[in-house]
Amino acid sequence: MLRIYCLDNDHLILVEEEPGSSLPASALWIDLINPTAEEEKAVEGWLGVDIPTDADMAEIEESSRFYMENGVQYLTVPVLYAVDKDHRKTAPVSFVVAGKLLVTVRYAEPKAISLYIERAMKPGNGLIDAKCSGLSVLLGIVEATTDRLADILEGVAEKTEAASQAIFHLRAHDRPMTNDDFRRLLRQIGGQGAFLSKVRESLTGISRLLVYVTANMRASGAGKENSAWVKSLERDAQSLENYVDFLSNKINFLLDTVVGLISVEQNAIIKIFSVAAVGFMPPTLIASIYGMNFHFMPELNESWGYPMALVLMVVSAILPLVYFRRKGWL
Repeated sequence: MLRIYCLDNDHLILVEEEPGSSLPASALWIDLINPTAEEEKAVEGWLGVDIPTDADMAEIEESSRFYMENGVQYLTVPVLYAVDKDHRKTAPVSFVVAGKLLVTVRYAEPKAISLYIERAMKPGNGLIDAKCSGLSVLLGIVEATTDRLADILEGVAEKTEAASQAIFHLRAHDRPMTNDDFRRLLRQIGGQGAFLSKVRESLTGISRLLVYVTANMRASGAGKENSAWVKSLERDAQSLENYVDFLSNKINFLLDTVVGLISVEQNAIIKIFSVAAVGFMPPTLIASIYGMNFHFMPELNESWGYPMALVLMVVSAILPLVYFRRKGWL
């Protein structure tokens, strides 16, 4: 899909153009979503630049994600998408800054970009002005992405706090190993931890992009009007990374707590079996003695012999338990 956004005073407008037509003079942003070969060829013909392929965008080396060719900047960052669904993935989004124009190439539709488009197309949005450039649009998308990540982290924090309350306010009779709610809680905590790793991946890519943009602005002396904006975005990204670290530590603490509670319950179960084994050892010894096949055992011929053996077994089982109780082992 090929979308062309043109500058109209203080907002963007969507212009429908076929790949075979000419690029409008007021074009500011070309958005390629799951582009076809024909659409990529049309953009390359308009701008005289190479469009990154899906394979190029999947590269993880920093030199493959942030580089410049013939004065054109190529920037690729992973962005979260489908956050409200179960799979929660990241997809690379490539930004190609060619002079005053911005080209984005993406094979997913992150909500942050949709929110930016919706706002940028409204007159008086505060994002677009008559001097707006492709770099300004790029920074606007980055800002929308960080805002979206901040909202996501707020949701993660709420779920983590709810999990914390559930763990530390267990009822006395609750047993983690046999409680379905507890097991579901454990899966939820683990899922939030895995989700945070994707958020961290996206934030790391944004931070690297901003560092590259800052360095390029200093080297070229261009885009200084956006320097304050870039610094603000860098601070926002850094604060979110710190918050992700805080949430990750909290989730690890909760997971350790859950494992500790399960270990305590397991130890209690093993303790019961151990006490039972110790309690049955003396009666077993007595029964073994009277099960011997010796000819001379006087009490075997007495009427009180059998009751005496039973009483002796019971007493021998009770005495160790009383001793353990006094020692505080039970």
